[in-house]
This record gives sequence, structure tokens and C-alpha cells, in this order.
Amino acid sequence: MLLWVTLPTWLAIVWRKYLAACPPAVNRDGSPRSIVIFRLDQLGDLVLTTPLFRELKRLYPGVRCTVVLRSQYKALLTTNRNVDEILPLRELKAEWLPSRARWLVSVLWFYWVELRSRQFDFAISPRWDVDESLATMLCALTNAGKRVGHTSRVSPAKSRINRGFDAAFDVTLPPGPLRHEVDRNLAVADVLGAKIRSRQPEIVLTQTDRKFADELLKNHDSGRTLVALGIGGRAAGRKWPLERYAECIARLNEQRLVQPVILCSADEDGDASALSVKLAVPPYILSGVSLRTVCAVLERCELFVGNDTGTAHLAAAMNCPTVVVSRHPANGDPTHPNSPARFAPRGARFRVLQPQTGKGECLASCRKPEPHCVLQVTAEQVVDSAMDLLPRQQAQRVVVRADSPFIKPSVVESAMVLA
Repeated sequence: MLLWVTLPTWLAIVWRKYLAACPPAVNRDGSPRSIVIFRLDQLGDLVLTTPLFRELKRLYPGVRCTVVLRSQYKALLTTNRNVDEILPLRELKAEWLPSRARWLVSVLWFYWVELRSRQFDFAISPRWDVDESLATMLCALTNAGKRVGHTSRVSPAKSRINRGFDAAFDVTLPPGPLRHEVDRNLAVADVLGAKIRSRQPEIVLTQTDRKFADELLKNHDSGRTLVALGIGGRAAGRKWPLERYAECIARLNEQRLVQPVILCSADEDGDASALSVKLAVPPYILSGVSLRTVCAVLERCELFVGNDTGTAHLAAAMNCPTVVVSRHPANGDPTHPNSPARFAPRGARFRVLQPQTGKGECLASCRKPEPHCVLQVTAEQVVDSAMDLLPRQQAQRVVVRADSPFIKPSVVESAMVLA
């Protein structure tokens, strides 16, 4: 981390402060004409930053807002009326390099090609936690009249890994109290003088997105409740076992007719196929489609059940009742990156189910790379929360064979892959 994150950022700060030409000042009235925001972390972080885009546009109606993000998330913002320009950062395909070195080279190449000749009034890095994605470095390198970001004193880990990063910013936000990430992002707009009107994440769908979802679900039996299953996750330790999802669907199907929809990336097709043969009801498998298509399907669903990942934030943003299975202990560190106090879905109807305490040495957080503390969350708990969130209706009893509780022989052939 020192070699590939900390040291390059220090060099960028020194270069900007002592060697680079001074950029023109912001308008005399203090209102910027152009803002660039660096959001180089993950999908959930991007979804929880959409309120910031909206409030910055409300504060500065004539400003041109540019967002730098990972290329795989570009589609999520192309319809956002508060974003005028998207600059996707693609990781270079140099497999012979270590992953962090490859990312550093990608970021430097992106700066040289996309930002070196550009001028912005404000450059903003809204990440509160440890910056491992080099957003602070890009913020320092960019020609900007003013730079805004969170202090490195927010946590011991950030103080150690991002030590000295405060020098990259002209406006440095203090650590502040424990808050949800939406509120931490909006603290940037607040310090610039905004009066926050809405804190709800926003994803804008087009007519085409919805028509595509309609086409994907054209064979759906309207008498069945659409239940989305978010089985993916970057860390294996966040993943609830597939058997638990199968048990959950079987129990839900005993109380009302359900139609499962498995949401996964192309890399998770194997898990989706493995789950499909365990389910009591043949599922749809939604794989390899754009993020907005996923959102359009989630808009049609009456329930989402999934791991603590970005897909859960998509579901909540689409006002789909959301049940998240978290590995973070309820009595764990509330400032941890897995903590629901920071990263619970932001929506009107959601539940986060956690183990009451960690297992073994997992005190402040779950420390195991494989599913561990998350195993304490039971299918019964998930079903109870799901039934609380689902619209009230008379339960429909479905008899499932005792000798085959989760699968019928025809499931594999009848599972529909939507790709």
C-alpha cells in the first residue's frame, strides 16, 4: 500500500504544491463553473453518492458536473440529469503487473490522456474511509482552483495508510460523528453552503430500460411474487450460502407463490446455476445485462433478498423492499466498512439481518475470508423479515415434497437465463 498508494499520492501533492503552474482562481462570487468528482471505489459507494450530485447542482445550477468512475459503472449515470459528463477509468490489461501496480499505471495514464489539459474550478474526492483507489492522487494532480475532501484523521487505518493526504485539499472536512455514507457524502455539499433537501439515492431509468425489463419478464405469471436474489459479492466472507437462499425460497413459497430472479454478474454464472438446481421454483437468471436493466427488473420486483453488496443499494434506490444479510456483528465496530450504521440500504423499506455477536476471534468485525459470522443468520429470520416487508395478502399454501424440499427434476431444464 505504501508503494502503490501512499507514495504516489505524496509525490502528486508535492508536484502540485511546488512545481505545477497555479490554475486560475474560481469566479469572484465563489460560484464554480465546473466541478470534477472522483468516485473510484465500488458500486454501492457510487449509488450512495447520487444525492451529492443532485445537491451540488441545486447549489450551483449553472455548473458543469464531471464524474470520474470505474468504467463498469458508467451506465448508471448516463441518464442522471445532475451529471453533465462521465469520464470512465478503464484498468489497463497488463496481467503481468501486480494488481495495485496495474491500477496505478491505469490511473496515471487516465490523468495524462483525460485530465492533464483540463481545468476545473472544484475537484472533489468524497471518500470518507481509506482511499485505496488513488482518488486523492487524481484530485491533487488535476488542475483545479479548489480541492475538497475528508481528512485522513477519520480512523486509525486511514491515519496510517493515507497519512499526509490532507495536504491535497484546500477544504478538509473534519471526521464528524458516526453517520451513514449518504450523509458523509452530503457533508461535502454542506461545507460548500448547500441546504440539503433530499438524501435519497437516485437512479433514472428510460422507457427503453423498462421495455427491456418487460420483454425479459414477459412470461412471468402475475400470480407469483417476484423475489430478486442478490447472491454475489466481492468478498467470499460476505456471501450467505446458496443452500440458505434455497431454503428461504422454499419457506416463502409455502406462504405465497413466488418467482425467484437470480441477479449475478457474468463471473457468478456458476453460482447462479448451482443455486437454480436447489430452488423449489425454477428461477429466472439475470446475467450479463446492464446495470440499468437490473434496476428496471428490480423496480418490478416485490422483494430483494441478498448479500451486503452494491446490488442491495440498487434495489433500495428502486424502492424495492430489501432484506440484506450482513456478516457484521450487531455489537461490532460501527465505523467498520461492513457496518450497517454506515452502509445500510437507503430506502423506505429495508431490513438488515446481522449476527448478534461475532464468532471466535471476530469481535469488532468478521475477520474470516470465507463465510463465517454470516452463517449465524438463518433462513427463518430472513423469511420473517421478508413477510414483514411484503404487501399483506392472504397466504397461499403450497405443498412441497418432503423428500425433495428444494428441487424438482425439471428445474435445470426450465430455469430461464436472461442474458
